[in-house]
This record gives sequence, structure tokens and C-alpha cells, in this order.
Amino acid sequence: MKIVPVDPEIRARPSFQALRRAWPEIVFHDAISNANWGRLYGERPEFQFALVEDGEVRAEGNSIPVAGMPDTWREALGTGFDAAKPDRLCALAILVDPDHQRRGLSRLMLEHMRGLGRERGWELVAPVRPSLKHLYPLTPIERYAEWRREDGLLFDPWLRAHERLGAEILGIAQDSLVSEGSVPQFEQWCGLELPESGSYVVPGALVLVEIDRERDRGVYREPNVWMRHAFPGSAGGDN
Repeated sequence: MKIVPVDPEIRARPSFQALRRAWPEIVFHDAISNANWGRLYGERPEFQFALVEDGEVRAEGNSIPVAGMPDTWREALGTGFDAAKPDRLCALAILVDPDHQRRGLSRLMLEHMRGLGRERGWELVAPVRPSLKHLYPLTPIERYAEWRREDGLLFDPWLRAHERLGAEILGIAQDSLVSEGSVPQFEQWCGLELPESGSYVVPGALVLVEIDRERDRGVYREPNVWMRHAFPGSAGGDN
């Protein structure tokens, strides 16, 4: 098992392309993401990495240097390429093959991403997508992010993984990712018929999907939880 750069050969492997299964289809239709994601591999290749085991890609990590604290995930991706003097690293994604989850691979990937920031004197900030929030789509994320287990640790496994590595919660990123499209597109992305205007619980979605049939539009506004991994002497701070 080793961590390698995401080069064109890695990206062409079926096991790499299959990582997309780790997230619901609805999150892959943010316009800013679709316009900029491919640039990560050509313009910021040193911050994109994959975990390979027995020739198969088990996980991918994506991040981008930014200057100042972004408000949302999509802002980090949309403005990070213009950061002339970055002062922190922003996590964008860690995807683990669903067939190889619960093996501690996400922690390995997060530790590597932390190292990319630390070795440059930067903190790591992460707009975290809570892994169990989709089971509680009606609960405001502000409350969900504060839930704790009896042992005092955060309730959500992915938030807890960050916490165990020393990260602190900074706040909530509303509209961190925004997917918009026609009603037929949303029916395809959600795998559901959406026969009337209104709010829908969709498998995998962290919050409700909004459908307006009269305008033939759907929108999904996903919130994230900002967490910060600070290191001794790292740049960044609260600004």
C-alpha cells in the first residue's frame, strides 16, 4: 500500500474512476467544481494524491492552497488558482472506495494531507462533509455538528476523525456546494421521480432537495462544517 501522485495513468484506471461511488451523484454537478476540477491535476498536481494497493486505487485526496479563509468549498476551488501567496491548504475531498471503507484509509489520507500543509508551514482547513448527516437531513447542520457521544467525542465519524487528529470546528459553510439543473436532470441524479414542486429527502443528500416544476429547476445546497488543523508555527490564523 502506497500513496502516489494522481498522474494520467492513475486517473485512467477503472478503480480510480470507481471512487466516484463514494459520494451521491447529486454532488457532482456544482458549476464551479465542474469548471475547475480538472485544473487541479495540471496546475496543482503536488496536492492531489492516491492510495494504491495491489495495483488498485483505493482512495484519492484533493486539496488546494488558498490565501485567507474561504467562506465555502466552492469558493476555495474557484479562487485558489489565483492565490499568489497562499497561507493555508484547503481540503477539497477524500474519497475512499466503498468496498474498502472502515479500514482506516480515510485517516491515512487525512494524515498525508495534513503533512502537505505542515511541511510548507501552513495549517489545513477542511470544509468537512459529515459522513452520517445524510441520515438526518431534517436536522440543521448547526445542531448536528455539535452532537457528541457519551465519551465526549463528536457523533459524526468523519468529524470525529478530524477531531482525533487535533482539529477544531470553526463554523458552518452554508451553500458550500450548489448543484442546479432541470427537473429531469434532478430525477436522474437523485434516482427518484419528483412529481410536484417542493422539498425532497434524497438518499445520500445532507439536506433537502428543492424542486420547482413550474420553472423546471431543481437546486441542492449542501452545507459543510469548517474544521482547522493548526500546527506549531503554521501560517493562517482566523483571518
